[in-house]
Amino acid sequence: MTRIFERSLLRTLVFFLAASLGSVPFLAALPFFLLPTRLGWPIVVLYLKMLLFLLRHICKLDFEVRGRENLPPSPCLIAPQHQSTWENLFFQVVFDNPAMFVKKEIFSYPIAGLIATKNRHIMTDRTGTLASLKRSFDAARAHVRDGRDILIYPGGTRRPPGQPQEIRPGVGALYRVLGCPCVPVRLNTGYFWPRGSWTKYPGLIVIDIQPAILPGLTRAAFRARLTETLNVTLPPGHPPSQRKTP
Repeated sequence: MTRIFERSLLRTLVFFLAASLGSVPFLAALPFFLLPTRLGWPIVVLYLKMLLFLLRHICKLDFEVRGRENLPPSPCLIAPQHQSTWENLFFQVVFDNPAMFVKKEIFSYPIAGLIATKNRHIMTDRTGTLASLKRSFDAARAHVRDGRDILIYPGGTRRPPGQPQEIRPGVGALYRVLGCPCVPVRLNTGYFWPRGSWTKYPGLIVIDIQPAILPGLTRAAFRARLTETLNVTLPPGHPPSQRKTP
């Protein structure tokens, strides 16, 4: 176990060095973020794909998405488990830039705040006032009308694999307000990029998209259904090159 940690730590340090060097051209492209989203967003996607490339080849950490057929053609509410920083970064690529509920503090960050603002992500205020809740729900409803998916972490904060997901009451209210299908998503990112750690471990991240929960349920029935679906722990996976053949 110590040897695995030491190797992973070394790979992580190399990853951060490579990512820092690779970020230089993208920092020079920051002025493009002031242009319309259709011009600036492809630069963000390219940057995130560069990070995924480095994770794959340096940290030996890859990912695969299962169940894409469960994504409806019309706008939906994407409700994933939350275990790691990985999904904060890369769900924008996996789900083709949904409008994400983002905590208020992020919008004050120099670069991340600029991207969140320009990309019209939805600000969440943890004070939970009715006024702030209405603003975020109105923003989500406007995105759905424009044909854009919404992504919210129904359990709020990150939790390690195996810890029960506690669905926040506001997610049930959002489901009712939007009136669109809700797509639960299981994952196992916490095994490889643990909460509170910078170390990245080798393996295969699995993003498992579950069948949609159709609109029309009561809040209580919806929360019970979503809780049951998300309270399933995915095992850690291994890249194809490391899988044992039967």
